[in-house]
Parts: sequence; C-alpha cells; structure tokens
Amino acid sequence: MTNKAATVKDPYFREARSFMSGVVQFFSRRGAWMALQANTPGYGRGALYLMTNRGGRTHTGDQTYSRIYRIHPTFEGRKVPFAIQVTEAEYTLHTRYGDVRFTWADEAKLMAEGDKGMGLLFSRDGEGYEVVKQRRDGAWESPVRNAKPLLFKGLEGSSFSFDDTWDFDRFKYTELRGRTQPNAKGKFTLVVEEFFYGAHVRDSYPSYADAKASMLEDWKGFLSVMPHYVEPFEQKRVETAYALWSHLLAPSPMTPNWMLLMFPTVICSQWQHVQNAVALQEHTDLSLELLLTALNRQSDEGQLADSYDDSHLATGGIKPPVFGWALKNIMSRRDITKVWPRDKIERLYIEAGRWADWFMGYRDNDGDGLPAFEGGTENGLDESTVWFDQVNMTSPDVSAYTVLNFEAQRDLAVALGLSRKAIDDWDRKAKALLALMIEKLWDGEHFVALREFTHEPVFSGSITHYIPIILGDRLPKEIIHKMAADLSEEGVFLSEYGLATERMDSDLFEVQGVQMGRGAIDPPAEIFICTGLWDAGQKKLAREIVNRYCGRLMNRGFSHIIDPISGAGSPFTGTWSRCVFTILSRMISEDK
Repeated sequence: MTNKAATVKDPYFREARSFMSGVVQFFSRRGAWMALQANTPGYGRGALYLMTNRGGRTHTGDQTYSRIYRIHPTFEGRKVPFAIQVTEAEYTLHTRYGDVRFTWADEAKLMAEGDKGMGLLFSRDGEGYEVVKQRRDGAWESPVRNAKPLLFKGLEGSSFSFDDTWDFDRFKYTELRGRTQPNAKGKFTLVVEEFFYGAHVRDSYPSYADAKASMLEDWKGFLSVMPHYVEPFEQKRVETAYALWSHLLAPSPMTPNWMLLMFPTVICSQWQHVQNAVALQEHTDLSLELLLTALNRQSDEGQLADSYDDSHLATGGIKPPVFGWALKNIMSRRDITKVWPRDKIERLYIEAGRWADWFMGYRDNDGDGLPAFEGGTENGLDESTVWFDQVNMTSPDVSAYTVLNFEAQRDLAVALGLSRKAIDDWDRKAKALLALMIEKLWDGEHFVALREFTHEPVFSGSITHYIPIILGDRLPKEIIHKMAADLSEEGVFLSEYGLATERMDSDLFEVQGVQMGRGAIDPPAEIFICTGLWDAGQKKLAREIVNRYCGRLMNRGFSHIIDPISGAGSPFTGTWSRCVFTILSRMISEDK
C-alpha cells in the first residue's frame, strides 16, 4: 500500500492545528462522562486514552486510574505513531499510512472510523475479577471496575474482538486487549457505548457521518444561545463556550441533575455550579439545573454538601453561599417565572432559603449575630491569610454573601406571589445583617474579621477583606470609595494581570503549586469584586480589572491560577476561568 507520507507536505503533520487549545487533552461532548485524552498532539509523542469521570475511578489518589483504555492506531495490525488534530466534532489521528477519526454520537456513544488498512487497539492490564464477555452480533462487553460497563461493536461489516487472556488462578483477564478487524473494503467503523447497568446490543446504530453531524449540531445549537461580546472578548467566545459545553455531565441515577466538571476527573463544587448557572443563564433550563444540582445534597438543618458525584459525597466542610448573588444576577436579566417552572422556583425558595438561614443558626457560634467561616477552605480561596492563626473567624465575606441570600429569598417570594409577611421577613433579615456587619466589621478604613468569642479585630493582607464590595450600591458611598481606592493602587492587589488574592507586598505572599489564596490571581475573587464594583457604580475600575484579567486569559491561556507578578499560569485550565470570563464579558458587553 502507498505510504501516506509520500502524498502529504509534512510526514510528521507539524502543520496540523486544532481549533482551540486544550481540546487534545479532553475531547468530549455535552453530557458524556467519558472523553478522549492525550498528553500532547505531536507526532510520535502522544499517548491516547479513553478516560472516565466516574467517581469510582477518580477518587483513588491515582490520577492515571481514570484512564480506562489506552488506544493505539494500527496499520495492517501493527501499532504506528500518530499526530492529533481536533475540530469541533472530530478527533483525528494522522499517521503515515492513513487516518483514524473519532466523534461522539451522543452522551454515551464514542464512534470511530479508519482509512483503508487502519485499525485500533485498546489495551490495559486487567484487575482482579475483571473479565470481558461476548455479546450477540459480534459485540463484546467490558464491565470496567469502579466505572460503568462498555460495549464494543464493529459496524459497517467490520468487527471487534478481545484476546483471550483469562487466568483462572489469578481470576481475571490478565490483559484487556481488543482490536478492530476491517470489512471487505479494508476499513472499520466502531462504536464504544457506556451503560449504567449491564451492556446490551442495540437493534441499530447511527453511521459515523450521522454521529459527527449530531455532535456538530448539538455544539452549534449550544453556541447560538450564548451571548456575543464586545471586542476583544468576542475573540474567545467560541473557545470559552466550547470548554463549558464539553465539560457538562448528563444526569444519572446517582446525580439527578446536570453537572459540570471543574477539570477532567474533578466535578465542580457546590458554589462553582452556582457560578456556572450565571455563566450559562441564556440556557435557561440548564442554568436552573446547575442551581438545583447544588441543592440535591442538603442536610435536615440546611447545610449543603461541599461537593458530590456519582460515588462520593463531601460533607465535612462547605463552600461559600453564593445563591443570592447568582439569583439576583439572573433575575436582573430575565423574568424567571416565564422560563422556570413554578415548582422548581418553589424548590429554590425552600432549599436555598434553608441554606441562607443555616449560616445564622450554625455558623454564629458566639451569638453576636454575624456568621463565620471556619477556615479558608470554607471561604473558597483556601489559603486566605485571614485564617493564618485561627480557624473560627467572623470574616466579612460570609456576611456579605448572606445579605444577598436574604435579598434573593425576598425576590423569590415576590416572584412566587407569597404573603407580604414572607417578603418583609426576608427583607428585614437582609437589612439587619447589612447594618450589623457595617457596624461591627467596618473600622473606618477597612472591613475586618473578628476572632470568634473574643471579637478581636483582624486585618490581614487578604483580598477577603474586599469581597464585601459584592454588595454594590447597598454599601455607603464612603465605604465604596475607600474600597475602590485601595483596589486601584498599583502593585498592592492590582497587578498587570488582575487582582492578587494577597497583597503583593505582604510577607505572607506566596504563589506555589495549587495555592489559591496567598497571592495568586484566582477566578472567584475576580468575579465577585468586579461584579460588585460594577454594581457599586465603579465601572471604570471594574472595566480596568476585567481588561487586565480577561486580557491575560486571552493572550496566555485560560489558567486556573495566575502569578500576579509574572503572569505565569498553572498548567491546568478547566472551566472556572472560562466561567468567569463569560460572566465578565457579558457584563462589559451589556453596558451601552
């Protein structure tokens, strides 16, 4: 057979470009719990895997355990090197002999096809008790340990089979090794389908072309609903939307609402789902789903789980309560009674209300009327220096969030047509807490934290002291002006790339590894301060910070964590920075 290298300009495919960064490392479709994942697109350098985001394989501490199978392209049965190129609906392996292509037919079906002579090899070591099973019509089931069963089936006259490596004494298939066989024309088409229960063969399957068209149609439909932005932000509209679309996880028996990945293998925490509900609010049904998914794991007292997935529930801590901020943002742009079912709004009212009240009932240990966070992980910035030498701190951010939560409950009560008493009760709570936090936490220059029980004021170098700007014009003008002046000072919090989470002249400033709160520029601080400044009438400053932060993301990649001095970013990107980019770009673009 003719070597393809003789017919292409570069036999190593160095000019092959994917449509956006990061997609080689994670190629999936809205709703799918699996993805294709490779470390690099370069010829002969990439290792390609079919991976899962099922919790049973992502919470082991072994980052490689999420990889279900390694995938090799083959030519006439032998493994060959490849380069990777990705479009919105197709993942292509270029080899010197031909191409292999992948697409997603739906949220459960990965499909592949190959040029003449090309094939695929799936392999990995077997685990204890692990087997593969023949099914009808030449199909094979692979019940993946700690994940979900997969069905492999050749289509269009091609076939697929696993090697027999069963070892009774070791009670497992020692190696799971399956490969495609071509049809009479020398080509193959393959479907790999995930099942929640046991796998079974379907009566019919889509063609590869129809599967690709379905994926592209779903993506284009999603994108068409997303807002357009003013320049230069419009340049990254497609990339940010695609990352959010491809990281969405469909409901399952253990996760009844849509969810979103923060990174591959890591599902968003409670407050991240709420933030993404704001980012995706034009998708009104999906936005509601993301709000409800955060409420699915709630204690009788009202506490929400930090995070959960289909096999894991984290309840030993919490994440900040930002339902109020989110609901008020969404309700300022649309009448929720026209786009959300009443019963779902009622559920939001009841369960988000219990979450709002929980902080007054279970995080005010000293009874001073102000809620507290117990450690920086609850504050959401993790290493925030407010908690440098004490865990229980009445920090100003949690009071600010709770004021907005009470206000949003009032707004929901109005939308639902509830009694004047119900409306006034929430309004009274919001105003009383706002007045008390200003009285107790504003020292004339700053919002301080108080050590619980002793009430000793603490003012650190943390951006946490400025999160109360999220309250916008509810704050007195003199407080707004002082906070804006502090945040405007170059080289303190304000850097060339956005706002640092710790003063850059602080002795505690440190940007190491995955640290979020000791100085790095991190998504949640940017979003709450920028939207708060905007609502406080400080649009010029908000716009300047947005331009710096979003400019850094556009120019150097959507890093999750950014060094405010050098602009260097973490190697992992994910969805959080793209969520924030979407919200801030919308905010700026709506200003006429």
